Amino acid sequence: MLPAMKSGIPIRADAAFRLRWPDPETALAVLAGVMLTTAMPPLRWTGPLAVVALALLFSLLADARRPERTAWAFGLAHQTTLLYWLFFLDPAKSIPTRALVPIQASLAILYVSLFYLLLGWALRGVRRRLGPGGALALLPVLWTMIETARGWGELGFPWCLSGSAWLGLPVERLAAVSGEIGLSAATAAAGAALVVVPRMLRSVPETAGAGFADGRGPERFLPILAIAMWSALAISALVDNPLPDDQGDSSAPVPQRIVVAAVQAAVALDDKWDSARIDSTINPYTELTGVAAAAGAELVVWAETAVPVYLRYDAERIAWVRDLARENSVYLYTGFPDADRSASGELWRYNGSGLFSPAGVLIDRYAKHHLLPIGERMPFSRYFPFLARINVGQAEWQPGEPPSPLTIETAAGSVSFAGLICYEVIFADLARQAVRRGSQMLVNITNDGWFGRTAGPRQHAEMTRLRAIECGVPVIRCANNGISFICDGRGRYLGWADLGERTVV
Repeated sequence: MLPAMKSGIPIRADAAFRLRWPDPETALAVLAGVMLTTAMPPLRWTGPLAVVALALLFSLLADARRPERTAWAFGLAHQTTLLYWLFFLDPAKSIPTRALVPIQASLAILYVSLFYLLLGWALRGVRRRLGPGGALALLPVLWTMIETARGWGELGFPWCLSGSAWLGLPVERLAAVSGEIGLSAATAAAGAALVVVPRMLRSVPETAGAGFADGRGPERFLPILAIAMWSALAISALVDNPLPDDQGDSSAPVPQRIVVAAVQAAVALDDKWDSARIDSTINPYTELTGVAAAAGAELVVWAETAVPVYLRYDAERIAWVRDLARENSVYLYTGFPDADRSASGELWRYNGSGLFSPAGVLIDRYAKHHLLPIGERMPFSRYFPFLARINVGQAEWQPGEPPSPLTIETAAGSVSFAGLICYEVIFADLARQAVRRGSQMLVNITNDGWFGRTAGPRQHAEMTRLRAIECGVPVIRCANNGISFICDGRGRYLGWADLGERTVV
C-alpha cells in the first residue's frame, strides 16, 4: 500500500480511514440502538425488533474489547432517536431563551445514556470473572437492574423502558402480572437466548470431545441455567397470578360505575399564559363542560394547569370554576398553580390540582409529588439551597405528598381516584402505590402541547395506558392539546381525542 504524505510524515491510508469512520463494533451498536427505538411507541407491531436489538447488543458486549464504549454508543443512539422531540420544545415563557432548549435536551440524553455506560462497566467486571458465557448469562439481570435504576431518585426518567416495546401487541397483557420491568426482563432474556443458543450449538462438538478438562465446561452451562431461571419465573408468575378473564370473578364485589369526561380544550400555549387572553381558556372550558354534563358526566376532568392562575387566591377565577361545577351538577377535577405558607412564613408553590363538588366546594387537593428535574425544580436543591438560585426557567415548585385517593360520592356509592400530574404517570411504582392506598381509578392530567406533533405526546399517552394494564384500574387522561383518552382496567380504549382536537372524551 502506498503511504499518503503529510508534512513529510507517512500516514497509512487505512489509518486515515479509521479516523473518519467508527469501527464496525461501534457502528453495529449504533444500529442496535436505533433498532430498539423503532420497536417503541408510537410505532405499532414492531415490538419483536426489541429482542433483535438486544440480541445484537448482547452479542457485541460479550466479546467487546471495551464493552463500556460499545454500550454507551448503543445508549446514545437509542436515546437520541427516542427523545429527539426534546429539541423541538416550544419554551413559551418557561425557559429564558430558546438557546437553552438544545442544551437541556442534550444533557437529558447524555444523562440517560450514562446508564448504558454503567451497564458496560458492570459487564466488564462480570466477564473478567466468568468469561463471555457467564457474562451472557447475567446480561438480562444487569439489563433489568439498569432499567430499574433509571426510575430512582429526583433524576428518575424511566421513559419507554424496553418493556414498552410490546404495547399494542397481545403480549402487553403480561404487564398485568409482571409490570413493565417484567416485560423488560423477558425481552432481555429472549435477546440473550438468540445469542446463547447458536453459540451453545456450535460448542457442543468441542465440549463432547474435550469434556471438562480445560476447566471451562461448567461455564458453557451458565447461559442454559440463566434462561431456565427466567423461564421458570415467567411461568410461575402466569400460574400463580392468572390473567383476569372477561367474565371476572363472580365472588368479587362489582366495581362502582361512573360516567366520566375528559375536556380537551386545545388552548394555544401562547394564549394560555397571557392574562389578556384569559377568554381563550374560559370560553372552551365553559362550553365543553356543559357538553359533558349534558351527556351525563358525573366527573369532569380538565388538564394540567387548565386554570393558569393561582386559583385559590383569585376570587374571580375560583368563582367561575365553582359556578361551573354547581350549574352543571358535576364533580370537577382540574389542574392549577397552588401555594401555601410554610410554618416559617415562606411561600411554597405547587403544580397543583383540586376536586370541586357539585355544590361548588373545593373538597380536596393534590400537588405534584415527583417534579420534572430542571423544568419544575432544580434537582437536589432541598439539600443544596443555592442550586435554586440558578435560573434556567424552572418553576421552583415544591413537591407534594405521594398520590392518595380523592373520593367522590354518587347515588350508587363512593368512588376514589388518584391524580397523577404530567410525567408522574411514567413511574409505575407511583401508580401502584396509589391503587394500593384505595384508588379505583387513575386520572392523569398533563400539558404535552410543548412538544407539538412529535412522537413525545404519543409515547407519553401509551405509557399512561400501560399503567391501566399494570394496575388493573381504569385510567382517564386529559391533556390540554392532546392526546386525551379513557381506557378500562385492561388498557382498552373507550374514548380518544387526538392531538389538536377541541372536544370532550
